[in-house]
Amino acid sequence: MPLPFSGNPLFSSDDLRQDEIELKKLKCRKDALFLPYFKYDPATTESGDFFWIPWSTVQSVASNPDGAIFLGLTEDGSPRFAIDIGDSLEYWNHFTSSGFQGFRSVAAHLADARTAIAAQARSILKWIADHLFCSRCGFSNSVSFGGYRLECTNSTCGALSFPRIDPVVIIMITSRDNRKCLLGRGHNYPEKIISPLAGFMEPGESIEDAIQREVREEVGLPCADIRFWGNQPWPFPSSLMLGCFATAVTDQIQLNHAELAFADWFTRTELEQIFNQSEGDRIFPEAISISYHMMRAWMEG
Repeated sequence: MPLPFSGNPLFSSDDLRQDEIELKKLKCRKDALFLPYFKYDPATTESGDFFWIPWSTVQSVASNPDGAIFLGLTEDGSPRFAIDIGDSLEYWNHFTSSGFQGFRSVAAHLADARTAIAAQARSILKWIADHLFCSRCGFSNSVSFGGYRLECTNSTCGALSFPRIDPVVIIMITSRDNRKCLLGRGHNYPEKIISPLAGFMEPGESIEDAIQREVREEVGLPCADIRFWGNQPWPFPSSLMLGCFATAVTDQIQLNHAELAFADWFTRTELEQIFNQSEGDRIFPEAISISYHMMRAWMEG
């Protein structure tokens, strides 16, 4: 099933990304459009859609127009880019009354494949901003490959950096009779939210290894029958959520209070009650998350 931030309709190839001359030509085309970002939030219209601008406008409102990243081509071959306009809205406000909307609310409003475009742009722009200097020698990095590669400017170093993706396992644990599911809340989660357990994968781990480790760490349960369910890019800033179902060998929870603020078993009836009530001690995660969709999938059988 398509999940938020997936199903990107744009196409981009290495041949295009590595051709700097062709990318410059694409920027100047009349059908080329740019999605502006300010503090990693996209520009939107009054109706909540993306507010795309042409290259001529980019040159007027962005502090560094050459910092545009290439997102890809639409089905009709029109180029799409993204641009961080900088730390000030002075020039932007002279150009338009359209503003920048919080990324999560934009994704919730659009709720289609356009969210994948926004996620791609946000993750790459954030990665570039967070890696201005070479991690090997400390010299400044230059952006290349349409925004998907950083090159150290120190000729004796020349280290290359590539966009970082952090894999996260998220596990819908069910009882042996499949009548209950195990949900919890981390200490950093907003109050009341319950969701499947999750954790970052570590070097040398398979998905199954990471699941066994995380579940044992957090609730002391061994798991069996691990099954892949779906995956979702999560641009906060650049994770890949790997959703799986697993069966608990025993129902006896041993809560690790250092890892979780709460964990318990829930029946489908209990989940339906939580889902249908607007207020209560427990609430579902936001609908843009894979957690929400995994809970709904199990709840609906």
